[in-house]
Amino acid sequence: MKRNHLKGSQIKSIQVLISKTNIEIDNIKAQQKVLQSSMDKQLAQLKKYQEELLSLQMDSKEIIISEHAILRYLERVYKLNITKLYKEIVTPKVQEQIKEFGNGTYSVEAFSIKVVDNVVVTILT
Repeated sequence: MKRNHLKGSQIKSIQVLISKTNIEIDNIKAQQKVLQSSMDKQLAQLKKYQEELLSLQMDSKEIIISEHAILRYLERVYKLNITKLYKEIVTPKVQEQIKEFGNGTYSVEAFSIKVVDNVVVTILT
């Protein structure tokens, strides 16, 4: 008799666990539907942006020159010394400040530089 009571208790415990698990599964399915809806909206927006970009590119007659190409032009045609410019922008003093303080804006003679993750992202006057 005691043994049957123990099995009955185990059966009830497992039935409760099954019920709780089914509730969790239903909650996850509901979350999945919300996420899928959000994903569908984002994919539709991405497609719209891509189509808009393609349309603009097809309509554009203007030649675009990349900043990299301009930099190489200055370096190769105007014989601009890029290494010298680097040393003027990132002086030893500024290097030490960046090492000590990280991201920020640093003064360098007549201008300032903005640094993000060890990259000079812009020059300010």
